[in-house]
Amino acid sequence: VTGDLSRQGTVQSHTVIRVPGKAHAAGAPFVLLLVRLDNGNQILGHFHGSEPPLINSRVSTSSAQNETPSFAIFGETV
Repeated sequence: VTGDLSRQGTVQSHTVIRVPGKAHAAGAPFVLLLVRLDNGNQILGHFHGSEPPLINSRVSTSSAQNETPSFAIFGETV
């Protein structure tokens, strides 16, 4: 994503990665989200939690623009 990174969005889809590649093996299992940001962009990111949130849940991130976003349920602190 380039330009202004919206910090909030809605979960469109999710998956739990149980057997990742070697580079991410230490973090398994982990949840990946597809989020439609409030600015209209869609982005993949990690989720803080072992169980995926419900589809259409509101999530937010405080990740920097040049790193993989890490989302939490909107209003919860990470």
